Amino acid sequence: MHKAPLLVLAILAATAAALVAANARADGPGPVDQPEPPDEAARHSIDRTWLYLDDAKLAAPLTAIGMSNASYTSVGSSPTRVYSPYRALGANTAQPGAMASLGGEVGLVPRVSVMALGQLGFGGVSAGASAGAVAGLRFQLAPAAWRDTHLVASLGYVREAWAGPVYSDDSGAWTPAQNHGDDGAWAQAAFAQDLGRLRLGTTVHAEHVFSTGRDPVDVMVQLGASYRVAGAFRAGVEYVGQDIEETWSPAAEAGARHFVGPTASMQLLQDRLTMVAGPAVGLSAFSPSLLGRFALAYGF
Repeated sequence: MHKAPLLVLAILAATAAALVAANARADGPGPVDQPEPPDEAARHSIDRTWLYLDDAKLAAPLTAIGMSNASYTSVGSSPTRVYSPYRALGANTAQPGAMASLGGEVGLVPRVSVMALGQLGFGGVSAGASAGAVAGLRFQLAPAAWRDTHLVASLGYVREAWAGPVYSDDSGAWTPAQNHGDDGAWAQAAFAQDLGRLRLGTTVHAEHVFSTGRDPVDVMVQLGASYRVAGAFRAGVEYVGQDIEETWSPAAEAGARHFVGPTASMQLLQDRLTMVAGPAVGLSAFSPSLLGRFALAYGF
C-alpha cells in the first residue's frame, strides 16, 4: 500500500530534475557554433571626412554609402581666362559655375566595391546645364592588420559633360563648348595614414579621354591633413593640383591649376552620417580665384 506514494515521489523528483536541467541550459552559453549577431551600427558606420581627396576606405560587403556634394567655382573677372575643356568629371575639379553630384558605393565582397556618380553643372560660362557620369571598381590593397594605414586602388569609365574648349573671341564674348561630352577611362590610388588624432592623405588620379586633340593622360594630385579637434569634429586643409602634366608645357587644358583651402567635418548618427565643407582659393594664373564645396555621405 506504500507503492503509490513512492511512485508519486519518484515522478515529482524526476520532473524537478528535468526542470533544473532545462533551466541550466537556458541560462548557460549557446552552442559554440552559433555566431554572434552582427553589430549593425558598426557595419553601417562610415568615415568620409575628406572634401576633395578620395577616402581610402571601402563600403562593407552588402552595405551602401550614399554620396552627394554641391560646389561653386568662380568664373573669373576676366573673360579671357581659359577653362578648357569645359567638362564635369574626371581630372577637372575646378569646374566654373555651380555643380551638384549624387551617387553611391556598394560593397560587393570583402576588399572590393563598386561606385557610380552622376553630376550636373550649370551657371558657368556656357548656357544651359551639362551632365556627366563616372563609374568604377574600388579595391582595398592594405592588409586588414594595418588598422591605421589605408590604401585603395580604383579604375573605371567616365563620361564628360562638355568636350570642346571654352575661350573668348575678339569681341570679348565667351564661345561655348560643344554641347556633348566624350568617353574616357581613369585609374586612381588613394592613401591615408592615421597618426593618433592626425590623418594624412594623398590621392593621385590619371585619366585618358578618347578624343582627338586631348592630352595622352590628364593627371590630378590631391594632398590633405585632417585633425580630430574634439569628439566628432575634425578640421584640416586640402590641396588640389589639376592637369599636373601641363605644369611646364601647356597643352589641351592651357596649363595646370592649383588651389588650397581649409575644411571642417562632422560625423553624426553613430558615424553613419558625415558632413564636410570648406572654401578654397586659387594659387596660379589659370586657377579659379574662389571655390566652395559642401558634401554629405550616409551609410545604409
